[in-house]
Amino acid sequence: MPLLIHNNKPGRDAEVLAAFGEPACNFQVVRLLNADGEDIIERRDRVWETKPLAQRMIRTLKSHGQDVPDHLLHLSV
Repeated sequence: MPLLIHNNKPGRDAEVLAAFGEPACNFQVVRLLNADGEDIIERRDRVWETKPLAQRMIRTLKSHGQDVPDHLLHLSV
């Protein structure tokens, strides 16, 4: 489930940043988490393009023995 946390706002967004140890006003980060909110694969920032993001999503699915949808595979090449 995609979720956007603003990195420069007080309140709940700032609380989530602190919980994950993310600095305020940093670059965009895509984290792939399990149901307990733990990283499945390592955190990485500056992944802004479709291909590398699709590759990380595939790696995450495979690490849990999940099938990778064909459309996701096509985005990764």
